[in-house]
Amino acid sequence: MNQWAFLFQIVLLLGLAMLCGLVAQRLRQNAVIGYLMAGIILGPRTFGIVKDPQSVEMLAELGVALLLFTIGLEFSWRRLREFGKSAALLGVLQIVVTIAVGAVLAKLAGLSTHAAFVCGAALAMSSTAVVLRLLIERAELDSPHGRNALSVLLMQDLAVVPLLIMVSVFADGASGAGAIEELGLSLVKSIALIGAFFVIIRYVLPTIITRASTAQNRDLPVVLAISVSLGCSWSAHAVGLSPVLGAFAAGILLADLEFAEQIRADVMPLRAAFVTLFFASIGMMAAVPSALGIVHAILLALLIFVIKTSVVAGVALLLRKPPRVALRTGIVLAQIGEFSFILAQIAVSKGVLDESVFDLLLTSAVLMLLVTPYMIQFAGPISRRLAAVLTRSSRQLQAIEHRERRSEREQQAGRVIVIGFGPAGQAVCAALKGQAIPYFILETNFQTVSSVRVHEPIDIGDATQAEILEHAGVRHAAAVVVSIPDPGISRIVISQCRLIAPGVPVLVRARYSMFANTLRDAGASTVVDEEHVVGETLAAATLATVGIPAAG
Repeated sequence: MNQWAFLFQIVLLLGLAMLCGLVAQRLRQNAVIGYLMAGIILGPRTFGIVKDPQSVEMLAELGVALLLFTIGLEFSWRRLREFGKSAALLGVLQIVVTIAVGAVLAKLAGLSTHAAFVCGAALAMSSTAVVLRLLIERAELDSPHGRNALSVLLMQDLAVVPLLIMVSVFADGASGAGAIEELGLSLVKSIALIGAFFVIIRYVLPTIITRASTAQNRDLPVVLAISVSLGCSWSAHAVGLSPVLGAFAAGILLADLEFAEQIRADVMPLRAAFVTLFFASIGMMAAVPSALGIVHAILLALLIFVIKTSVVAGVALLLRKPPRVALRTGIVLAQIGEFSFILAQIAVSKGVLDESVFDLLLTSAVLMLLVTPYMIQFAGPISRRLAAVLTRSSRQLQAIEHRERRSEREQQAGRVIVIGFGPAGQAVCAALKGQAIPYFILETNFQTVSSVRVHEPIDIGDATQAEILEHAGVRHAAAVVVSIPDPGISRIVISQCRLIAPGVPVLVRARYSMFANTLRDAGASTVVDEEHVVGETLAAATLATVGIPAAG
């Protein structure tokens, strides 16, 4: 194929992907669905307009490397430490248990051991791109289930590299002791390569970037960063490792440097084009399923939903998360995502996985991505109903019984009930403590409760449940302060307070102005609009900066 014909195929693929992506978004779906559909339409197994997908796949592989590079930029060690051991353990256990369950079921279905492992690994991955976008749109990223989901997604992203190494080892036909030996060799190579990257990126690159910044050349740091990403990818490939390992390591090592934010902002448009090509190339590998194939895909999607929801919720409960939060986290992460495609595509290209299995996985994944917005939308009501069954035997019942045994002084009327003990809740409690006003805190995070129980009147409790509010004494409270950022949960808490204690003032924070009226309609006495408060503070600071004194 000559270069101009190749260029025409790229333009055609990107153009159709853009149109299909726009249609998907108009239908309230993720644009990824449109990119996959564009690849299916143009691919050699459907209409055959693109007859040589290998040339496009080369660019797609660069897209994957750039995708992992930008994800690596999100992984500063400081940010990983902020999640804590419990969050990391939640992600690790979810991955290990899901891989084990998926591999056993795939093996029972007749797949080879290596193919079964690939299926389990693909099952363990959720869609970072789709889930994060939906959680941000619904302002749920700071909610308990949002934080849990984010920690699991980050651990899944980290797990992609070792899983890719294992898939490559399986592709070489090694098994038993040979596979262990080859895997060990790959790990040694990886450690040596990352060590070399560390020296270059941490000690050589900052000097070059500093000089470039001094010369006020904004383009040069970005060019150097892309060069580092692609150079690390080539280096990994040169020593027999997956190129994405090099790109991911480069992103992580750059993440703690001062220019990481600028690089991340500048490479995003370029990454978007390559990632679009990646998903379109995945679509080109698939065929339009038959009616029976669609039935099989629907059944597999339902099975995946049950497995992933059960595993995530079970692990979260094991780590002493509240039942409702555990179940809601499981529902949010019940799909399989873009890294599942990467693992399956590499396994197919190396002969580890049959194309028929890949087609089934791809069709099921598309179906699950189609329903993911609705899964996240209705995760709250579904999880509350399921959690009601578990509550009697859960830690929440023990918390209720513990509150019933509290002294009469703690249950006296006139105290303020604070829902949530994040930074906003802590500020409210500090102000109340300074004025010697009694208060009581309800918090769903077990670690937070354990760490401050000695110093604060706090207990575990889900304030969306009427019995929790009852035992906290909401009927006789001086006021209720809802300090949690999730508007959906806040609305439920306000409604419960209004049903139990209509006359008690309820103060609530609105993370975004768009939710302020909704919270007022739910019955809040006072809504603190964060965007309005921040705007006023910024305006006053701006006037003071330019020399205009504050009024009054």
